[in-house]
Amino acid sequence: MRRDCIALVLTVAFTSVGVQADELTMKNGSRLVGEVVTSESGHIVFKTPFAGEIKIATENVLEVRTVKAVTLKMADGTIYKDKLIVSTEHGIAVRNEGETPIYFKAEDVALVNPEPWRLGEGYKWFGQVNAALSMERGNTDSDEYDLDFTSSWRSLDDRYILKGMYERDASSGVRDKNQWRIRGKYDRFSDQDTNNYFGGQLVFYQDEFADLKLRTTVGPYVGRNFYESSRLSLSGEVGAVYVDENFDIAEDSDFLGGNWEVSMTSDIIPKTELYATQIGIINFDQINGVLVDTVIGLRFPLIAGLQTAFEIKLEYDGGAVDEVDELDQTYNLKFGYTW
Repeated sequence: MRRDCIALVLTVAFTSVGVQADELTMKNGSRLVGEVVTSESGHIVFKTPFAGEIKIATENVLEVRTVKAVTLKMADGTIYKDKLIVSTEHGIAVRNEGETPIYFKAEDVALVNPEPWRLGEGYKWFGQVNAALSMERGNTDSDEYDLDFTSSWRSLDDRYILKGMYERDASSGVRDKNQWRIRGKYDRFSDQDTNNYFGGQLVFYQDEFADLKLRTTVGPYVGRNFYESSRLSLSGEVGAVYVDENFDIAEDSDFLGGNWEVSMTSDIIPKTELYATQIGIINFDQINGVLVDTVIGLRFPLIAGLQTAFEIKLEYDGGAVDEVDELDQTYNLKFGYTW
């Protein structure tokens, strides 16, 4: 899908004679004048003098013309930095003054003006932090405090991920929920195919009202990015884990098991982002020893990185101790910041 989108951008005439700015011609006949910033994942980022940077789906673009040198990353890994792209009677070519043109097909291009990390230069840091706060006074006194964050560092070869959450609720001054989780992951991507990766994780989890003093989870996994675009991003992981559980009242335990994780995001609904994640662990020693955390939400971008989201969280513990519910449901309206 990505190469088809890039092909649309490059199947054009790139000339410098008589043109003072880049141009986008839309399929409906309208024309935009400005600067092509980048093109990948099914969108062109185009900077206009009247609206700043805007994101345009390539499926709506008929033609692009540019007068500035660009950086290309080809499908075979070859990188051309700050080169002129020209259209001749022989086809599209990369060249600079005094250099022999190098001809290529539009489908040979993977990325246009990619971010430095996609060229093997350092790491990209991105993430988000969200908070939900609810206070009710009157006939019912209740307080709810929720906080979660995700921070990722991505290079061409590997990725570091740190996630955390904290939830604390109280009713009539009596605390009835207190839990937190810290999760660290390291992924190493294949040299031949950056869609495949392997890695390891370490997770610490505490839930006071489930009698769980501390659950420690550690283990390796393999994963794959099945799709990676704004329209649909889908990845999955499977692996093995060792789990050690310490309880306040019940007997401590530990076990070997398997785990899976599925993550999905999509902007198929205009001006929103639909997201869903499921993380599961199977206890090989118990028939009903399954732990499954599922999150489904709608995120609404606001301005300057601010966002709000409505989220449903389902936490299932098939091996919960006596007098503790197996299923815990949480509904949140969250506010946050992404970078």
